[in-house]
Amino acid sequence: MSYNKKQQDTIFNAITTPLGDELTWRWEEKQSVLLTEFSWEKKERVLTVLRRIFSEEWHKKNIKKSPTSLKAELGELTQLSKDQFIFTKPATEDFPAIAVIWWPWGHGGTYSMRIKILNSNYDEASLEMGRANLLSRIIHKLKSK
Repeated sequence: MSYNKKQQDTIFNAITTPLGDELTWRWEEKQSVLLTEFSWEKKERVLTVLRRIFSEEWHKKNIKKSPTSLKAELGELTQLSKDQFIFTKPATEDFPAIAVIWWPWGHGGTYSMRIKILNSNYDEASLEMGRANLLSRIIHKLKSK
C-alpha cells in the first residue's frame, strides 16, 4: 500500500516523537526509509525506547523464527550480524506494520537506524509458525542422528 506524505509523516512520528528531538532524520529514497545516524552516547536511551514501542526484536539468533513475509520483504537486511537488530510491530487498524533496522557501524562509535513502513503484515499465527518451524527442524535433526 502506498501512503501520501501526510500519512507517512503521521506513521513515522509515532516512532520518532518518543525518540526525542536530538536525532536528525532524513529521507533515504533508495530504500524508501527514514534514516538517522547518531553517536554511541545515545545508544542505550534509543534502544530502551525502541524496546518499549516494538513488540518484536529480531537479532542474529532468532531472525530465522521471523515470519516468512517479513524475511521476504526485508531480504538481505535479515542477514544480521552481531549487534544488528530489526524491531517490528504488526499492523493495527490505524497503522501499517513497521520495521526499524538498527545498524552499528564497524568502529562502534556510530549507529544508523532506518524506519520502514512494511507492505506486508504478519500476525501472531505467523510468529507461532516461525517458532514451530524452528522446533520441527531441531526435532528432525535430532531424529536423523
